[in-house]
Amino acid sequence: MAKKNLLRVIRYIFRIDLKKLILALATCGVVLSLLNTLIASYHVHREAFIKDTLHANQTYAIKLAEVTQLFLQSVNSQLNVSAFHIAKNIDDKTLINAELERLLSQTNSFDSLVVVSRAGQIIAVHPELPVLGHSISSKQLEKVMLQKPIVLDPFVSPAGNLMISPTYPLFDSRGHYLGFVAGGIYLHGDTILNRLLGRHHYADGSYSYVVDKTQRILYHPDPDRIGEKVSNNIVIDRVLNGQTGAMELVNSSNNQMIAGFAAIPMTGWGVVSQRPLISILNHLATTHKSVVYTSIPFTIVILGWIFVVGVLIARPLAVLAKQLTVTEKQRISGVGVSAWYYEVANLKCALLQSHRAIRQVIKSLDTDRKTDKLTSLHNRLSLDLWLENTTNSKVGFCVLAIDIDHFKSINDSYGHCTGDKVLKELAKLMIQNARADDFCCRIGGEEFLVLMPSQPITQAMEAAERLRTLISKHTMPNGIRITVSIGVSQWPNNSMPIDKVIEMADKALYQAKQSGRNKSCCLEAA
Repeated sequence: MAKKNLLRVIRYIFRIDLKKLILALATCGVVLSLLNTLIASYHVHREAFIKDTLHANQTYAIKLAEVTQLFLQSVNSQLNVSAFHIAKNIDDKTLINAELERLLSQTNSFDSLVVVSRAGQIIAVHPELPVLGHSISSKQLEKVMLQKPIVLDPFVSPAGNLMISPTYPLFDSRGHYLGFVAGGIYLHGDTILNRLLGRHHYADGSYSYVVDKTQRILYHPDPDRIGEKVSNNIVIDRVLNGQTGAMELVNSSNNQMIAGFAAIPMTGWGVVSQRPLISILNHLATTHKSVVYTSIPFTIVILGWIFVVGVLIARPLAVLAKQLTVTEKQRISGVGVSAWYYEVANLKCALLQSHRAIRQVIKSLDTDRKTDKLTSLHNRLSLDLWLENTTNSKVGFCVLAIDIDHFKSINDSYGHCTGDKVLKELAKLMIQNARADDFCCRIGGEEFLVLMPSQPITQAMEAAERLRTLISKHTMPNGIRITVSIGVSQWPNNSMPIDKVIEMADKALYQAKQSGRNKSCCLEAA
């Protein structure tokens, strides 16, 4: 008897009935749908992350190239002024040395300065180095005999330093060539060129480097590689051909990298910005875990709801089946009920709810991708979308390019945690000072943008001054007081490319920095 009861229980448990089929099919459908969505989401976001990084590295490489170009142009202007004074006093070594000392004391652009005669002999040097009276190489002399400003290829100076040297020719009042003045910029150590290039917008193994026309490394975070020649590198080949772009590659350490590159037109050098692919995948894995964890509670709720509805659907059909086993002649009250479509409709509803929950999570993730996590302002991706929409709608706008003055000193003195608090507080002040339609974003480090649609540039300057004054008077965390420099430009809704307005704002910001910081400068379209 006990054996029969046990067999009856086993048969009941493993009996295939409508309720179990509904629950099994619904559970499999939800789980498989969730897995499919998560897998598809992973691959889509992997491609999106890589694409965003390619774009970010390309943009960063272009910015570094532009900064280096501006630096070399600034150096050229400084040498031009000194060349004029030196040419007038070419026979007076005291006045020549005084001019070299003046230039070196007023700028940190150079590590040394020399004056070279027409014949290639060094006739003046500052600071004092054991090179006075030496002659430059015939190869260098051949280049400077073109009698125009150039940047000499990297060379080892007589003092033993690997360096580059911007030059400017000397002419007397009659236009006769007298020689040239040259500034030495060391490639090793804590030089101004290294400080311009040494800070990357990622801190996960990413780095940038610069190569010259002969594929020799001029800047690299590993100082031992400066001066090394790199071969069999498709990125370097492309950038030295004057191309700008981004691509995936395997570097010399056999690591997969995401690289952006840009050329420096003035010198023919190339800038390459790289980020390890593994860092992107690690970030993606962390992000995807949050998607999975967020999806689990929704999935559990949906499965519970399916169980209850499945039981309610199966129960009347089970009663009907039991009635059919009693007698074939008995009238069944459930005759004519289209149970098949009723079940399908409910399963479809459950699956739609499951997908809706996943889409909400993905939408939330997409919002996170467009938001700067530290300040909660818009990020570069959101900026690109805003500019695209503005281009399509053809609405003019003004740009405020904002940069914290001497922000590095805050990080050095108080730590990066305090620096982050300052950035958050600055973001709050920007939002408080902005209109409802203004677009505030953080584009990297201590750099921010405010885009003001349908705003005249005069009012934009007033807004910039209000914001600058507000920030200078505001006490930041830990009692820190900061100032900002602001560059203002305008896209007047004409044929000028929309990306030029950002460039103009950056140039105006550069003017504000050059004129003493804690200022607002404006640069309008021609």
